[in-house]
Amino acid sequence: MSWQKVLSTLASPGLREAYARAVLGQELDADPRARRKLTEAGLLLPEGRVDGGVFSELLAASARPRPEGVDRFFRNGMLDGLPAGHVDRQSVLEHLADRLFPADRELDEPTVNLLIATVTRDIPTLRRALVDYGYLERNADGTGYRRAARSED
Repeated sequence: MSWQKVLSTLASPGLREAYARAVLGQELDADPRARRKLTEAGLLLPEGRVDGGVFSELLAASARPRPEGVDRFFRNGMLDGLPAGHVDRQSVLEHLADRLFPADRELDEPTVNLLIATVTRDIPTLRRALVDYGYLERNADGTGYRRAARSED
């Protein structure tokens, strides 16, 4: 069963009317060909009763899988905003630090900003959060950044 088959079947005024009668519990006086088309589309069960779950099944089959983990906080590759929860925020920041910044290499602020711009428009907020949460280290004189070394747990 596919939503295209259901819609193409219901696009026919005669079939739509026959289906409406079946839904309303009226006599299904459709010719055998119309009855067969409604059944093949999944709108009617073989005995001629309405399949009450057809639309729920179609919606469930076409639903996109829900993102999990840090992917929940990204839309089209861009960060939707920093999560409010501490654990989620740390997970997202760790993911971004690992993804954006090379290990053992110092970067100047314009380069850091360019890298951060690939995932958000709010560059200062994300840069500050990465530093505040210890994922980026900033030189005391502000001339460079480096991904923080973390101990493996």
